[in-house]
Amino acid sequence: MGTEPTVKIKFLEEYEELFNEDLRNIVFHGGRGSGKSKHVGLALILRGRTKRLRILCTRELQNTIADSVHKLLSDIINEYGFTDYEITEKQIRNTITGTEFFFKGLRHNATEVKSTEGIDIAWVEEAQSISEASLKVLIPTVRKPGSQLIYTFNRMNELDPVYVRYCKADRPRTYVRKVNYDVLERAGLFPAELREEMEADKAASLDLYAHVWLGEPIAQSDTSILSRTAILEAMERSVSDEGAIEVGVDVARMGDDRTVFKMREGLKEVGTKTYTKLRTTEVCDKLELFVNFDKTVLIKIDDTGVGGGVTDEMMKRGYAVMPLNFGASAADPDKYPNLISEAWFYLASIIDTIDIGMNDDLLMELSTRQWKMDSKGRRGVESKADYKKRGFRSPDNADALIMCFYNNAPQPIDDQEDDDYESITSGLLDESF
Repeated sequence: MGTEPTVKIKFLEEYEELFNEDLRNIVFHGGRGSGKSKHVGLALILRGRTKRLRILCTRELQNTIADSVHKLLSDIINEYGFTDYEITEKQIRNTITGTEFFFKGLRHNATEVKSTEGIDIAWVEEAQSISEASLKVLIPTVRKPGSQLIYTFNRMNELDPVYVRYCKADRPRTYVRKVNYDVLERAGLFPAELREEMEADKAASLDLYAHVWLGEPIAQSDTSILSRTAILEAMERSVSDEGAIEVGVDVARMGDDRTVFKMREGLKEVGTKTYTKLRTTEVCDKLELFVNFDKTVLIKIDDTGVGGGVTDEMMKRGYAVMPLNFGASAADPDKYPNLISEAWFYLASIIDTIDIGMNDDLLMELSTRQWKMDSKGRRGVESKADYKKRGFRSPDNADALIMCFYNNAPQPIDDQEDDDYESITSGLLDESF
């Protein structure tokens, strides 16, 4: 009796959760050249060979079958020689397990989709275009026990509905991952043709490059403090690391907030660490390691809330600490209503000279914080509460970087008289920004 030929399949570890049947939602977002769609398609084809599945492949608009992932799935089946699949014009079916793939658009087929029974998996491709109304139809339709929703997309706007629902919220049994072309690049699978396209887009426009290849949204608000182009240029820039070493520390306060350390030498960011759910003494232990126990390094700490405990403990351990209270008066109160506003605009004033590490979270946080004018004509950064109301998580990376580079602050506390320190920390303002 003959045997089926052995097929070798290279499946990248970044996409292994596609085989996790315990998950309800699986979300992959990011730029072109990351292999998102092919890996989802391949995973579903492989899963469909092991047991019977009913798989809905959908998107917001699908006028014809050519608008769907039908061709992608067919190409994968043919590439690997999976002869157990039968491909017809409108459907793909496994002749052994009975798995079937069917294809429908959401916007013009809402009633038909809503009445569809027994869906095991729904794959939403180009999910950045899906509307809130379509999500409200789709999600309760995929209600079979153990059913899954899989989303793949490149963000279009700052707050695309699917991005807000899954990437900005901590949902149970949900896996979210951002993937860009570097996923294939590390595996040696990034095609030369795509690299040429990527380099051409990068040379033409950093905004275009950020959207197409880094998965960043297209538009920025007119009131954004920092332009995405300037941030990307800083992330691409290489400058000397000559100069004093300084560290910014943003201490987590609650929930999914992160404790972030940022280090610079001169105008170059040279190190970063991120932690969650650490006690005060644990933060201090990690911070000592971060500065390599060098007590001459200037450490600037967000001193509000639990950060005050870190300030006190690091001072006890003999380190040069500069406590910063973001609600305190700015060094130039005629221009800025509080220190945090001054610190953000200080970073904006030097962004064209500094070198910061490429980091997707940092890029998003720096490019989405906005400002507004107060009644005295001063520019103030929006409050963290207002920022979160717009759907974003706490900007911990940005705050740590801002402290790291901020140079208009008072001297470290151990270099001042007590009454000077009181003048720094007592001038709190109402957090209208």
